[in-house]
Amino acid sequence: MGVFAKPAIAIAFGAFMFCAETCLHAEDLFNAAAAPLDLPYYDWTAAGFLLVAGVLSSRDWTDTRRQYQAVAWGFMLSLLVGAFLATLSDWRTPPNDSEWGISEAGFLAIILGLMVVALCGLVSTIKARQP
Repeated sequence: MGVFAKPAIAIAFGAFMFCAETCLHAEDLFNAAAAPLDLPYYDWTAAGFLLVAGVLSSRDWTDTRRQYQAVAWGFMLSLLVGAFLATLSDWRTPPNDSEWGISEAGFLAIILGLMVVALCGLVSTIKARQP
């Protein structure tokens, strides 16, 4: 089994993405009554799906559980590609001051790195065999 196909990687990545999106939208959580549609429900869904698929796969690595994990990686990858393309269009505009102190190019590199991990997770999970 490839390193990225391991259920622990799916669990860790899903937990990281869930926490990252929650922290990124922390201000929106306090204003949820005013704008409930501004919350990242799709990101939380993908992160939760990856977490659950990783937990199920860690208990019993069957073909069905592996398929759940592959679908979860694919879902996460699709959201990261969308975020990368949206950030790429922002990167092409004149720079503005960031609240975090991270440049737009740095943020684009972070998203690209997350995309690579998700792609490796997807490919490794698809290629993995039962132990």
